[in-house]
Amino acid sequence: MSAAPPPIGLSVLIRTLNEADRLARTLQAVQPLGAEIVIIDADSKDDTVAIARSFGAIVINNPWPGFGPQRRFGEDKCSHDFIFSLDADEVLTDAIVAEIRGVFLRGAPPRLMIVRKAVVFPHHDKPPPWPFCHEQILIYDRRIARTGLNPNWDQLEISAADKPVRLKNPLWHFSLRNLNHAVSKALFVGQLAADTQRPRLRLGLALRLPFEFPIAFLKYYFLRRYFLAGLDGFVYGMVGAFSRFIRIALMAEKRPQEGK
Repeated sequence: MSAAPPPIGLSVLIRTLNEADRLARTLQAVQPLGAEIVIIDADSKDDTVAIARSFGAIVINNPWPGFGPQRRFGEDKCSHDFIFSLDADEVLTDAIVAEIRGVFLRGAPPRLMIVRKAVVFPHHDKPPPWPFCHEQILIYDRRIARTGLNPNWDQLEISAADKPVRLKNPLWHFSLRNLNHAVSKALFVGQLAADTQRPRLRLGLALRLPFEFPIAFLKYYFLRRYFLAGLDGFVYGMVGAFSRFIRIALMAEKRPQEGK
């Protein structure tokens, strides 16, 4: 068994809910980073907590209050001011581990760091060639950046003028387990938007509906290069477009009919 790496002043913050089937892979990849691991668990009913503790993680239970509030809660539980917000379906490669450790071991790290996330399709073990990468500030100093309290997403509220530094190497994002999970997630996110976002005019939503699906599909399939994943890229491009469509449809359903 290899020796633990010298620690760095970084807390890896992960929110979990029934992630036993994929958490071990994520934590195994985090170990060489030498960072504190803090798990905020929302009443998992599987072995998520036991797996997290087996990797030496600090596990704190907090019933799910929404995406933003849960991460904000976790930020307060970390020992270090520098936080790496990681999801249980995201895996660090050796390259990004070495890059992050190098940044911290050289001295004072940048206070805002952009991490690139390369999508990995279900039943694949790595991204396709030249994958599309989402970019997000995931490593940040909580003294100048805190997560907002919107339950729909976990957007940072930044109080300093620091220019974010982009890390070169991406992590791998195993967002979807399978097709059933993809469709279920689309419905969940759509309903969450309908229940919590500010109301929109029903007419405006109705005008968007005919165009939302085809435009979103073209965006996923070509601009995000899903076509590089063959048939799977086509299928999940369609699911991505469905997710956009159903979100607008569910928001429209929540609005009363005009004139009634």
